[in-house]
Amino acid sequence: MSDNKALFDYWHDRVQLKNHEKIAAAQHIPTQVLRHEHTNYDLLRQSAEVQQLNEPERSRVIAIIKYECTAQVLQYRAGCLRDRAQEIEDSYQEISKHRSQLLRLIKVLQEKLFGKDQKLQQLETRITSLSAENEALRSELESTKAAEELHQELEQLKKQYDAVEKRRRELAKNNQSLGGRVAHAQRYKRERDEARALLAEKERQILSLTAENEQLRATNEQFLRKLKSLAAEPTIG
Repeated sequence: MSDNKALFDYWHDRVQLKNHEKIAAAQHIPTQVLRHEHTNYDLLRQSAEVQQLNEPERSRVIAIIKYECTAQVLQYRAGCLRDRAQEIEDSYQEISKHRSQLLRLIKVLQEKLFGKDQKLQQLETRITSLSAENEALRSELESTKAAEELHQELEQLKKQYDAVEKRRRELAKNNQSLGGRVAHAQRYKRERDEARALLAEKERQILSLTAENEQLRATNEQFLRKLKSLAAEPTIG
């Protein structure tokens, strides 16, 4: 193993890596940790093949083993980190692409939303206008309804007034007729009272005449008695 290249190639082929996922970890890992924990460096260094060598050959072989283990684990880790960096770059490019697409989509959506906002504003304005028109129509309908109700009320009042006026005329006619009957009754009463007064006067006159007649009859009887008395006296001669 006097040939250095052959010696490096020999130990290069005997290096083994372990815990590959930990080697590819993103956080920092010290080189000695990578060499001792993630390669078979300690096994190779302490192997019988190495320990049976004499110094300084053994130290030179251990140095070559150390170099190969360190180089291979660092190379593997660097490759993993490069792959991860490439993945991150690819992800970044993909994200940038999606971001650009999203920005374009957002712009389109904003334009559509702005257009919809304008449309919504127009619709809101139209709704406000229709609400005002509806309120005006409702007020007009209420006014029309109120006018109809007032007209009906006036018609009802007119009918009531006509009925009252008709009743008043009937009462006036009845009162006029009653007034005629009252006047007739008053005239009848007056004529009756006059007749009674005349009858009373006639009765008074009759009584007076009867009394006078009785008095005259008594006077005549007295006069006749005197005549008879005179006729009965003897004649002188």
